[in-house]
Amino acid sequence: MTDTPDVAQLLANAQALADDPTATTDQIEAMVVETVSAFEARLQHHFARGPFFVKLRNKLASEGHPDLAQRVHHYYLAANVLKHGGGKSLRELEKIEPAPFVLQDVEGKALIDVTADGFLARLVATLRSAHSILVKP
Repeated sequence: MTDTPDVAQLLANAQALADDPTATTDQIEAMVVETVSAFEARLQHHFARGPFFVKLRNKLASEGHPDLAQRVHHYYLAANVLKHGGGKSLRELEKIEPAPFVLQDVEGKALIDVTADGFLARLVATLRSAHSILVKP
């Protein structure tokens, strides 16, 4: 994992890759996993023990941001799929209509197409919005 001293820098690094037209699929996939994992690590202290993304989703929804809460949850699931492959997170994503991401079942490729629809840029925007709500005074 690269050294990302704070959330702003973490998201700036991800945005820079999202803006890079030469970024490879492997680079984007790695950045998605790194960004979601590091976001959780840097902000876990905002919640008492327990699953960070569940607590973040609940907080966002209870504070009147249900759409953002849902997007955060979807990206959390996507990062799990990229990190671990098929399983519970993929099954949950497959049940969502319309699908929040381009899912693919092609031999040798990740189960989520991170090159479609500005995936990484939308992840960054989602986490940036969630962060601003989480740390507001």
